[in-house]
Amino acid sequence: MAAPMLVAAAVAITVLLTVVSLLTSAEPDRGEPSPAPAPAPSTTSDDGSVSRAAPEAPVVVSGALYVGGARVLGRWDYVRGSGTHWIGQRSDGSWWWGYDARPQQLEGTTYQPPVISPSAGYLARVLSEDGGALLVGADTEEGGEGLGGVDLPGAGLDPAVRAVAVTDAGLVVVAGTSFQRLWRPLIDAETIDLAQTAPGQVVIGNTGAGLLVNEGDYDAVDGTQGEPYLARLAEDGTLTPLGAVPTHDVLEASEQWLAYVPPGTVGGEASAARTLRVQQVDGSASGVLTPPEGWLFVAPGFRWESDDRLLALVVTEDGGDEALVRCRPDPASCVRVSLP
Repeated sequence: MAAPMLVAAAVAITVLLTVVSLLTSAEPDRGEPSPAPAPAPSTTSDDGSVSRAAPEAPVVVSGALYVGGARVLGRWDYVRGSGTHWIGQRSDGSWWWGYDARPQQLEGTTYQPPVISPSAGYLARVLSEDGGALLVGADTEEGGEGLGGVDLPGAGLDPAVRAVAVTDAGLVVVAGTSFQRLWRPLIDAETIDLAQTAPGQVVIGNTGAGLLVNEGDYDAVDGTQGEPYLARLAEDGTLTPLGAVPTHDVLEASEQWLAYVPPGTVGGEASAARTLRVQQVDGSASGVLTPPEGWLFVAPGFRWESDDRLLALVVTEDGGDEALVRCRPDPASCVRVSLP
């Protein structure tokens, strides 16, 4: 799925006799200019309690990264994670990770974004070097213990081979133009061909409610080919469907709620939406979120901070300023979030 505002997307090396941790510490650069603060958006009416406190999830607003209530040095384009565990990309294209507000650089050539598990305990990525592709993983605790690595086919393909998803159990899905594989670094370090265990199913990514999967041959979630759904991935590579999700341009799921923009809303140069649609995962309730007056939702640019609280990046209609709001789906309300 595309990620114009928060997501940067860009695929390793020859067979290794020993694979060590993919993470090495590095000091963040200093002295970079701070972005100008975004003006405070007007708030919508609030029928209940929606906290304006600093976000509990890592976020990037106007080039500033906030983790655990603290500003992280540098200018940033993207972050993904939970609590104080995260992966992110600086504006210079370098990739970093952290278990707090002190970033550590991910070394090696990475053409596609790393992925992080829903609870942010594990990350995975594909390294590209010397005409090969190597899938590697690590935990996100202090020290970043490596999970080893596995060589992949398809070096030099366009688009590059990429890690698609990593579960909270440490199962990793990787994909190229003609294959999808499950890597089991915490079990036996072996790979399983998903074409055999889950034929006709395309894993698209992580959500808090399970893997997002499309039935068909492609990762089209707009209804043009196949139908998207949530699924649970087993150690043997089989997928257990958990329920259908709406066709969409962008979708984020918690264990209770979905937030999404319908097909045709964003794409190309369009990266903002006037509303977000929400519905319970089981389909029992639905609604519409509206941003503060004069602002638009950035899409992608929203994620579930908890089961029923959504953090959403908003932008002025002229695209000049950004801010962060916290929304509750039922009853629908969005309020300004305070940033450090």
